[in-house]
Amino acid sequence: MTLKDHPNTPKVSIITATFNREAFVREAIDSVLAQSFKNWEMVIIDDASTDNTERVIKKYIDGEARIKYFKNDKNLGIAKTRNRGLELARGEYIAPLDSDDIWLDNNKLQKQVEFLDINKDYCMLGGGIMHIDENSKQVKKVLFPVYDSLIRKIILQFNPFPQSTLLYRKSVALECGGYSETYKVCDDYELWLKMGLDHKFTNIPQVLAGYRIHGGNITKTKRLTTTKEILEIVKNYSSKYPRAWLGIAKAYLRLLLAYLGS
Repeated sequence: MTLKDHPNTPKVSIITATFNREAFVREAIDSVLAQSFKNWEMVIIDDASTDNTERVIKKYIDGEARIKYFKNDKNLGIAKTRNRGLELARGEYIAPLDSDDIWLDNNKLQKQVEFLDINKDYCMLGGGIMHIDENSKQVKKVLFPVYDSLIRKIILQFNPFPQSTLLYRKSVALECGGYSETYKVCDDYELWLKMGLDHKFTNIPQVLAGYRIHGGNITKTKRLTTTKEILEIVKNYSSKYPRAWLGIAKAYLRLLLAYLGS
């Protein structure tokens, strides 16, 4: 029997792609266990970690059947790993949670499931983030536009959907081909743009997740790769969303600053 054939199908599949996150993944899992909404499974895909990530995760599995652990035989990269999670997921809705992030609102899933159950024309629902440091100290709150019409006006200027805040419809993501494996960093941004071509967006105007800022996610090499990918993606979708000229201009500026090391 496969996961998808199991009679007790969860409503939500939490997908966590991880690589060498032994220092943070415990806190991510704890924030899932604290959710008031209980009809979930957590599908953790380890992208061939070389640290103690596996050991940390397996301590949870013995006492929690909803947490499922899979390890790639070799490092596949973030997009392929997330797509493997989509293939394994059994839920109607997908809640991505990066393994170095945490959910700060214990009612996150409850609020989002209730919204998407009622509002069938929306493909995804995000929310605000709190920047946190390596020690989980809260640094800065960031909220994002709520209304679909406004989101469409700014979505080519910046990504208003941090991965770990989202709940989205698995069926729509699969119809769009999942995460693009062309991109090393911005596979999620490109998927949101694809999903929004035929469906509505929205955000909850509240902080839902803690987005961790640490040395492993702000290297200059990654910044350069990110800015190059954003420029390509914005150009590809320039005819699909408004104010594309402003998005392209900002993408070029980001690329220039990345080269200069700002």
